[in-house]
Amino acid sequence: MIMDRRTIALIWLGGIVLMLAIYVIGPQHFIAACEQFIADGVAWLSNFIDTLTQRAFEVVRAAAIAMYVVFVVLAVLAMGRGLRAGGMLFVVSVVFLLLVRTDWYEPGTKWLAAAVLAAVAAGTLTKRLLHAPWPRHPADPWGMGLRGSGDRPGSPQAPSKRQQ
Repeated sequence: MIMDRRTIALIWLGGIVLMLAIYVIGPQHFIAACEQFIADGVAWLSNFIDTLTQRAFEVVRAAAIAMYVVFVVLAVLAMGRGLRAGGMLFVVSVVFLLLVRTDWYEPGTKWLAAAVLAAVAAGTLTKRLLHAPWPRHPADPWGMGLRGSGDRPGSPQAPSKRQQ
């Protein structure tokens, strides 16, 4: 197999650069300088990862708080439209506060769990609000007595009204 001339030229160029680096650093200090360079690189990478981890924690915490606020607003809106969301608001609020205010888990884990809880609850309420059933008549809160009244489009007719 024949080597490409550019590859061979790059190898020679790398050797010349290495020779100059060893000469500038000093042959007796070259290994120590390489060790220090690698140690500095690892320290920089470690600090970079720590910074990203801290910022990721802050992002997760901000997302959890924002998702909870969105959930509360959607719950209030759903209750205003007559949908059942009070129990969900209570349970999610209690679990959210338990996750956030206790030291059962590491801070990153509990905030991530709280963010997921609030996001799932907000998604559920969003689905309920988008696909809400017809509002019930105040005189018949269980939806049993006004069947066939014709108030709602597409409602089934009672047998007595179909014969007339």
